[in-house]
Amino acid sequence: MPVSPHSSLQHVQDRTTDLRRWLDTGENTATLTAYLRDEPVDHRWLSTYRRLTHELLRAVDHACPHREPHDTRAPSVDRQSDLQ
Repeated sequence: MPVSPHSSLQHVQDRTTDLRRWLDTGENTATLTAYLRDEPVDHRWLSTYRRLTHELLRAVDHACPHREPHDTRAPSVDRQSDLQ
């Protein structure tokens, strides 16, 4: 049974809220900044970040079935090539 567009968008919004709330707790925002600067982060933190990001991207993919599925792999740890 197809899911309504409103329901799909609500799921995306819920997953976005989950990620934002988690980032707003404790030192998660500071840790995200460190991660984006390619500094070492806790494995447990990274696993949670990847899970929440994956859930959000899956929700977006389900809400937009007309486009190619988004690559849900985590960003590469080697970001030097991204900066060039």
